[in-house]
Amino acid sequence: MATRTIHLPESSYELLSAEVQRRGLAPDALADELLRTDLATSDGEDLDATLQSLAELTARLPEIDGVLLARDTRAQLEQRGGS
Repeated sequence: MATRTIHLPESSYELLSAEVQRRGLAPDALADELLRTDLATSDGEDLDATLQSLAELTARLPEIDGVLLARDTRAQLEQRGGS
C-alpha cells in the first residue's frame, strides 16, 4: 500500500472525523471507502448509463400507496397498544 497525503480544509476534516467516530473506522479506511465509492463507476459505465439503469430499475418496482401504507401501519400499532 502506498502512503499519500491529502490536504483537506478544516471543515472537511471535521466531517471526516465525525464520520470516523460514528462508523468506528480508521480515518484511512473511511477515506478510501469514500473515494472508491465516489470515483468508481460500475463496469466502466458513465453517469448517464448508471442513471438510465436506475430509471429502468425504478420503473420495475411496484407502485406503493403511501397513504394506505401509513393507515395500515397506524392500525397495526394501535392493535399492539401503541398510539
